[in-house]
Amino acid sequence: MAISICNPSDVCDVKAAGAGRSLKPVSQLVACILIILFFMFYAGPKIGQLSWFKPMADFIEERDIKANMYFYTEVEEFSEASINLENTMAYPPGAAR
Repeated sequence: MAISICNPSDVCDVKAAGAGRSLKPVSQLVACILIILFFMFYAGPKIGQLSWFKPMADFIEERDIKANMYFYTEVEEFSEASINLENTMAYPPGAAR
């Protein structure tokens, strides 16, 4: 245990061991975990049922696309989209030719 003597106008640099700890980091971790669980079990399924999102969700399910894959190489729809994206980035609309 460290002991320091401070004048009222000074700021103490040395604190007693463990006195500076708070529950703030733990409460932030718990809040983040709760937010993730909220999106996984409540908001995610609700979003999947919205009228503007439902066609895309049905498309993914009908074609058995692994929607959580990081890179789509063997799905025809995504390979065509990749070609279109590369061409759009190389030759943007309205650019001088």
